[in-house]
Amino acid sequence: MPLSFYAHRLLPLAMDFVLTRPYYNDQRRTSMRAAAGRALEIGFGVGASVEIYATDTTVRELWAVDPNPGMLRRALPRVRRSALRIHLLRGTAEALPFPDAAFDSVISNWTLCSLSDPGSALAEMRRVLRADGRFLFLEHGLAPNPRLARRQRWLTPLQRRLAGGCRLDLDIGAAIRAAGFRIETIEHYDAGRGPKTLRQMFRGVARP
Repeated sequence: MPLSFYAHRLLPLAMDFVLTRPYYNDQRRTSMRAAAGRALEIGFGVGASVEIYATDTTVRELWAVDPNPGMLRRALPRVRRSALRIHLLRGTAEALPFPDAAFDSVISNWTLCSLSDPGSALAEMRRVLRADGRFLFLEHGLAPNPRLARRQRWLTPLQRRLAGGCRLDLDIGAAIRAAGFRIETIEHYDAGRGPKTLRQMFRGVARP
C-alpha cells in the first residue's frame, strides 16, 4: 500500500529534526557500544546512528533496513559520507531477507514501538542472529507505574496516528522474552524530556 504524503515526506523530515539531536545520540551511543562484526539495524530511519557505528563500535559491515523510502532517502547522504560499508535496504523487520545466523549484532533504536507485529519481527531478528550474537535495544515502552501505564494505553490510538504507527504501551521486556531471547541486561529510565508517557526508556542486551 502506498505511503501517504505525511508518512513519506513530513514524518521523515520531523524525525530528522528531532532524532539527530545530541540528546538522542548520547542515548544511542550508550546502547550501541557493544555492537560488533557484521551488524543489522532495523528501523534505520534517517541514519542518525551512522556516525556512532564509526566512532564507538567495532562494526565492520552494516545492513540497514527500513520500510519507508522517505526515511532512506534522508539517510543516504549520511551513508555516503561514512567510511563504513553500509547497505541500505527497503524492507520490513517482520520478513528479513537474510539467512539464519547471518549477523553478530542486531540493533533496534526506538523501532519496536512502530512495528505492526513486534512478535514476528523479534522472532525474525532472533533467527538472523548468531547463537553468540547480541541484540542491542533502546526503546520507549510501557511504564512500570500502573497509573502512568493506563495513560499510555489511553493515548496510544492517537499516538499511532500522529507518529507513523508508534505506540506507547508496548511491554518491551515481555515482548523480547516472548520471542525467545534471554535478556542479559535491561535498564528502565525516565529520559527527562517531553511528555512523561514518551519518556519511559528501556535499554539493554539480549541473547538468542
